[in-house]
Amino acid sequence: MAYEVDYMPVGEGEKSGDAIVLRFGNLTGPREQQTVIVIDGGYQESGELLVNHINEHYGTNEVNYVILTHPDIDHASGLCVVLEKMKVGALIMHKPWEHAEDIKSLFQNGKITASGLQDKIEKSLQHASDLESMAQKKGIPIYEPFEGTYLDNVFHVLGPSKDYYQSLLPHFKDMPAPKISLGAFAPIFRKAEEVANWIQDHIGIDLLDDDNDTTSASNNTSAIIVFVIDGHKLLFTGDAGKTALLNAIAYADSKGFSLTDLNFLDVPHHGSKRNLSSKILKKIKATTAFISAPTDSPKHPAKRVTNALRKHGHSVYVTRGKSILHHNQGNARGWGDIESEPFHDRFEE
Repeated sequence: MAYEVDYMPVGEGEKSGDAIVLRFGNLTGPREQQTVIVIDGGYQESGELLVNHINEHYGTNEVNYVILTHPDIDHASGLCVVLEKMKVGALIMHKPWEHAEDIKSLFQNGKITASGLQDKIEKSLQHASDLESMAQKKGIPIYEPFEGTYLDNVFHVLGPSKDYYQSLLPHFKDMPAPKISLGAFAPIFRKAEEVANWIQDHIGIDLLDDDNDTTSASNNTSAIIVFVIDGHKLLFTGDAGKTALLNAIAYADSKGFSLTDLNFLDVPHHGSKRNLSSKILKKIKATTAFISAPTDSPKHPAKRVTNALRKHGHSVYVTRGKSILHHNQGNARGWGDIESEPFHDRFEE
């Protein structure tokens, strides 16, 4: 079965995001023999790009599934454009405000009500809330992507579990003070005056950090989804951090599902050094890895990450503000080839 994975350019510098389209099926046949899935939408401008891209290259105004991996603005905003301008079969997203009753006991303020907490969550995650409202008005069904969810006999959600997801919600930005700290998994913010230094790297050493998970709580709620298309495995990770990815690996292991024979890996969070570890790359291996990153960013992707991916056998490709395509028996559309990321013997961090 043929498939295409398209990455759209999203933002510049620190304001970058993700906007991905996956199409599979009989790509030369009628529309009903194809499935089109949008995975995150970046900002509003990238939402417009997605709509135009699907209209032009797929010849359709219909999307089977829209997936919001997590509620950050750089993933949610553009999806509002997709829902507004296209016919959408279903929206896959978490609805954190609907978990208010389950998590209210996790806050220091014991008097907080579920309705008050729900209002606060919705206000702090306005773009995701707007997306839900738009889907409801258009009669689009919404499904929450928790561990174990299967859809269309093609994609399988590996994480997060509902329990892990709910444990992270009190640590979202602008939430009331939680009872329990994230401890070792709390975000670490480095001092602005920290001096960059030069790193020497080579194939025989490991520079990735297996210790603290410094990813934000919101990023760690990212839906981690594997698509199995005619035996080909494609893994999408959103902005998931080390803990979330290790949990997903453990779940896959419990189901006897290997992640070491992937055909495609969507590298989390623009290739940040905070999201991958050696433990993860021993259990997640793909022939091809894509990284969504802005044109000129000093830290995305981190060269220690692209080097580590190469050490573990991945061919690595970085968008750097361009639309790029990975396909199997798909249509190359006359686009030029992109060179894989080289190994960096020496780099500055």
